[in-house]
Amino acid sequence: MKLDPKSLTFSVIVLTATQIFSQVLSFIFRIFLARIVGSEGMGLYQLIMPVYSVVMSVTAYGLTVAVARMSAAYSAKGAFYAVRKTVKLATQAFLILFGLTAAFVMPFSDWISVTLLSDARTRLGLLLLLPCIFFTGFENIYKNYFYGTGDVRAPAVSEVFEQIMRTGCVLSLLLILRPAYLEWTVGVIVIGMVLCEIGSSTMLLVFYRRSVKKTPRYERLTGHSNIIGDKSLLSEMFRIAVPVSGATLAGNLLASINTIIIPGRLIVSGLGQSEALSAYGVTFGMTLPLTLLPSVFVIPLSLTMMPRAAQSAALGDKTALNRQIMKALGLTAVLVIPACLLLIPFGRPLLAVLFRGQGAGQYVEILAITEIFSCFQYITGSMMNGAGKQRQAAINILVSDAIQIVLTWQLVAMPNMRLWGFMAAYLLTTALCAVLNFIELTKPSKR
Repeated sequence: MKLDPKSLTFSVIVLTATQIFSQVLSFIFRIFLARIVGSEGMGLYQLIMPVYSVVMSVTAYGLTVAVARMSAAYSAKGAFYAVRKTVKLATQAFLILFGLTAAFVMPFSDWISVTLLSDARTRLGLLLLLPCIFFTGFENIYKNYFYGTGDVRAPAVSEVFEQIMRTGCVLSLLLILRPAYLEWTVGVIVIGMVLCEIGSSTMLLVFYRRSVKKTPRYERLTGHSNIIGDKSLLSEMFRIAVPVSGATLAGNLLASINTIIIPGRLIVSGLGQSEALSAYGVTFGMTLPLTLLPSVFVIPLSLTMMPRAAQSAALGDKTALNRQIMKALGLTAVLVIPACLLLIPFGRPLLAVLFRGQGAGQYVEILAITEIFSCFQYITGSMMNGAGKQRQAAINILVSDAIQIVLTWQLVAMPNMRLWGFMAAYLLTTALCAVLNFIELTKPSKR
């Protein structure tokens, strides 16, 4: 039996297969990257990633959620003109936001690297992140157009291509150039990321142009006499994007603070700077990525179920919305819990072999349990965005992240806790956010 390319079953199968391939390849990439640059190099690379997350939240994340939701809602009503205009307006808004953000980051890169990241060697990688973010923003807008319209084939192909290209570009550049200093090493890694983003965003642009040629150009909304105007679309877009971006920015700032302060608090606990950065690199660059592998199941569910929830909400179909929410939660439990529990007996010896010791695997058991709550936090937050509850989802994230910073600051500096203090804070606050999301999402009177 041939599956409909826009059916839920087809979408979940394709995206799950894509995520499995991408996550496995990404993990293999990290293994070889760690062997080439070492634990301190991994720590330095991890230090600049919070900046990437913050800039993406300012410039792109809210817009991509708006594109997915509006594409889903308007395509369900047959308003393909509105879908195309949404994508065009989102790209224009992204260009403006990126330009403003880059105008701040470039002249203050020294201050950011020395004062905020506490390591001047991050400056080169920080500056090179800007072109990477530029192409990533366009890529994500086009991806979410496809997710919203229910066609996952183009983003799946681009995701596979991107992962292969990133692995090839970054590792090849490191082996060919053999940078002598860690600052240059991080810069070479980011250059490889830029190259793969150029390829992926170009591919998605081609797919997008082919897709829009197949849709009617001058249709009208049922029950409306005029095509929706740009001002109306912009108003709707920013009504979705602003709270999502604001919450994501605040959440990423809090999460970034949480991760950036860890090396410094480890030094306070009695470790040397190099030892602290190495411990940070091992945990966040080696151990944590393995425990994130179960997300290969929840990300496809989010990408397929959130647009469908948005469609049901747009059409006022509360029964369908409730059914989609419970299906998403049930599938998450069935797929994620066994996968995370498997990491407990096998994660530590696997990491020891893959990373040739280096201390990887020390916290794999508690991180595996935390990942269960993290996946439920992710899927409940995604369904809340689809159901129009993005503000409450944002509040829940901000509350949990703020508590995590306080706990991390206090516990990591204790000589008898150190990174175990972060693990405890991470587990408690992730579980808290997942529970708060679940309570809000399952309130019958609010939907």
